Amino acid sequence: MRNVLLSTALALIMSCSQSLAEPSVMFGFALNFGGESKPQLGLTAKLLSSNQKNQPVGAIGTTYLFDGGWGIDAGFGYLFDKSAATLTYDLVQRSPQLAIGLATIKSVC
Repeated sequence: MRNVLLSTALALIMSCSQSLAEPSVMFGFALNFGGESKPQLGLTAKLLSSNQKNQPVGAIGTTYLFDGGWGIDAGFGYLFDKSAATLTYDLVQRSPQLAIGLATIKSVC
């Protein structure tokens, strides 16, 4: 029940923040660690709350783990110049996740 409330609250916060800036998309690699199992590697796709570089962002996404599992995660990150790093919590695997990858950013020119 607590996970449902957490994901609903995060979705509401992210929907409000998107009115201030355009979202960004990130594709990269993820590492699920902690929780009840050994560390797992995977591919991830995330929607970030902003497309402005050098800014903190909210993140929500999905991950395909190389062991055949899937995950849905939510958390926070930082958007660099054409890349991003996120620290999220995977609600399906019940473990923290660290991800890095390429992201779309707003170009000034």
